Amino acid sequence: MADPYDEPEEKPLDPDVIRVQQKLRRLMMISGLTLGLGLLAVFMAILYRIFTYQGAGTPVPVVEGAAIPTITRSALGLPADARLVSTSLDADRIALTFEDGAGSTIVIFDLGRMSVTSRLRLAGE
Repeated sequence: MADPYDEPEEKPLDPDVIRVQQKLRRLMMISGLTLGLGLLAVFMAILYRIFTYQGAGTPVPVVEGAAIPTITRSALGLPADARLVSTSLDADRIALTFEDGAGSTIVIFDLGRMSVTSRLRLAGE
């Protein structure tokens, strides 16, 4: 059995093949660097989100004897028999849905200014 290391030296490559190999190396280097930069950008974005995470706001402490803002149905322009059916909070606005004998009323209330922003009356059939 012949020893594979005893084979004669390889023939020199054709200059066209050498140019193709160089192009392939260059393309592989470019694609590898592009992939590396992309992964680096993703990891940087993840780290940025981790270190700038604000989390939930701190709860407001309850102070004994402090004034609590109160609003009545009559101040909202609702009849005395109106009952609160649902609420929906969106940033600094709250939507209150009231029902009474004549239908439903949706009141949009601005919590920052403590004022009614808009009102929608849905009449019963």
